[in-house]
Amino acid sequence: MYKPDVTLAILNYNRSEYLDRALRSCLDQSMSGITHEVIVIDDNSTDDSMKYLKSNKLIKNYIRVFKNKKNMGPGYCSRLAVIKSRGKFFMRVDSDDYLNRFAIDIMTNILKNNQEYGYVYCDHYKSDEFGIKQGIVKLNNKKKVLAHGAGILFRKNLIKRVGNYDKKFREAEDHDLILRLNKICKGFYLPIPLYRYFIHGKNISNLGNRNKYIKLIKKK
Repeated sequence: MYKPDVTLAILNYNRSEYLDRALRSCLDQSMSGITHEVIVIDDNSTDDSMKYLKSNKLIKNYIRVFKNKKNMGPGYCSRLAVIKSRGKFFMRVDSDDYLNRFAIDIMTNILKNNQEYGYVYCDHYKSDEFGIKQGIVKLNNKKKVLAHGAGILFRKNLIKRVGNYDKKFREAEDHDLILRLNKICKGFYLPIPLYRYFIHGKNISNLGNRNKYIKLIKKK
């Protein structure tokens, strides 16, 4: 069985129009001596996502795809991605975002050379749905990190140690995981924008649900 250094896990639900961009950014990583795999967890999409994934030869040759039989939410999908991953390091990439081509090389080497850190996170570019940059989001404090769980590279063994993502969470599953990880390790802040996320109608509409789940975390 192929055992890469890094697993990039793309979570997708009804975002077929963005999926190709995310996949290609994950495949087109410039790395020196680092191996990686790309997996897709599709949360029972009802759009053309699976049609695209099944028909694309690039996908068949290089990417493993897992489809849920019913819609389960991001917490379940993130947990499943960790279980299906083969890498020592794990990063979740949302299907409407993409990575700088040097992101994995830089971030993996930071963790390999700094054993005291459990995860590494970077600044984000914020763009509109057409790809036009709207500025840089600096993740230079704990509150901002908790709000941006995608694009963080974790040591997978530590994710497992704290019990993996909570499958019940349909939002803020990343917030919950990082809070638990912070009890046993610390994160390395890289002040370079290596991850780009896009603002559009679908993700803006989820903000209210996220706040609801954050309240649940506080009650744990």
